[in-house]
Amino acid sequence: MAGTETANAERHSGVLNAAHTADVREVHRPLLLALCLAEVAACALGLTWHRYQFILGSLNRKHVAYVVIPAVVLVVSLISIARWVGHTWAADRRTLILTAALNAGPLGIAFCGGELTTRLLTVPTALGPMIRGVVLLPKSWQAMRARNLALLERAPAKISYFVADTLLGWSVGASRRSTDGMYASSAEAIRSPVPGIAYSRQRARHTIAVIGDSYTFGLEVPFADSWAARLEHELGQDFRVLNFGVDGYGVDQAYLRYARDVRPWHPTLVIFGFIEHDLYRSMSIHNFITFPEWGFPFSKPRFAYIGDSLALLNVPIPSPGAIAREPTVADLPYLEFEPAFHRSEWTWQWYDRSRLIRFVLSRFPPYYADNPLADLPTELRVNLALLTRFAHEAPRDGTVPLIVYLPSRGDYIGWDRSEKDSVLRQLERGGILFENLTSCLGTAGGAQLFIPGHPHYAPSGNAAVAGCLLPVVRSILTGPAK
Repeated sequence: MAGTETANAERHSGVLNAAHTADVREVHRPLLLALCLAEVAACALGLTWHRYQFILGSLNRKHVAYVVIPAVVLVVSLISIARWVGHTWAADRRTLILTAALNAGPLGIAFCGGELTTRLLTVPTALGPMIRGVVLLPKSWQAMRARNLALLERAPAKISYFVADTLLGWSVGASRRSTDGMYASSAEAIRSPVPGIAYSRQRARHTIAVIGDSYTFGLEVPFADSWAARLEHELGQDFRVLNFGVDGYGVDQAYLRYARDVRPWHPTLVIFGFIEHDLYRSMSIHNFITFPEWGFPFSKPRFAYIGDSLALLNVPIPSPGAIAREPTVADLPYLEFEPAFHRSEWTWQWYDRSRLIRFVLSRFPPYYADNPLADLPTELRVNLALLTRFAHEAPRDGTVPLIVYLPSRGDYIGWDRSEKDSVLRQLERGGILFENLTSCLGTAGGAQLFIPGHPHYAPSGNAAVAGCLLPVVRSILTGPAK
């Protein structure tokens, strides 16, 4: 009889334990799921806020969904967690604590593992610490300042023939040769086959000047392979083509180079070459902020509309050394006109101590509202005004102006070129002479005319540019346009 009672007690105890276990499982799984959903939703909401906080007023339905969905999931999850805790805290506190530990443990291990991995993958670069091609935010002015000073001391090949210029920002130095021997300049600071040539002592029936950026300068090819030199060769001995192109110039700097350096030569013809990216360059003031990958430690001039008047800002331009001595990035002049400056990218937060968080926030950087002082309408308005000025001023000096659009690789692989199209349409409406070489170069080879893996024209591309311009130049110099 006693044995029977004992057996019944054991069975009853087993039933209770089974019921308790079932109850634990019932509490454990929904609570664990709610905790996981709350954490995922909180991270998604934080990342969404990080990306879209500066454009909240212009969010579309898709972007709003990025905010609403994780917010709803987070609220529902938090309500569920509160209900589970409220119902079971007094009766089964141990299960709740174990559930929270089961959630926090793997999460902590994953975070620590990610933190260790990102630190191991971090590579110091000239642009700042980098992980898998992503430069980590926030940026450091101290690091950028040190880099600019190092660039000035070392003078790498691509800027070794440059000198600081209080009007243009930087320009080609007189009688120089780059450290790699590829580029040389004349006594008048014009690209030349060897250093020190005096073009002023050479006589020619017609002088043609070309102004523009690296595509005009002939970057990455020897002097003889630049399109300016090839054009001179094709035109013959009665013509001299002077190359005033400078690497990195925007439309604004090219215009100022014409006004100051080209006019005294009284050329018969001036060819103003530009690519679409030059339009955006005209909006920048501090190139090491807007284009840090260039490695140019210079600032530049900036045209801006003050009311209805076009004013020239940041002139005289501070020297690179003076700029590098500024204690903080906020001390740089005219930052409000800099399209690529965003204060949040230079501001450290407490969570930036985590390399993992920095990597995630840098991998998915914020979207910013357009700067009204450097937005697209302003960009088009300023550049059109400068090109129009050039077209109207040159004839008063007895010079024929020719604006030439030089297509880059993006013109042949489907990139948006609406900015250039808008400018050329306005030039056409104003009766201003220009040539768009996109079709001509496309017939000659298009994307095959560029140096593989590099943005600039190969020797064949430069030859094609010269070939496209040759009949145009001959027509101008012999026809009614002259």
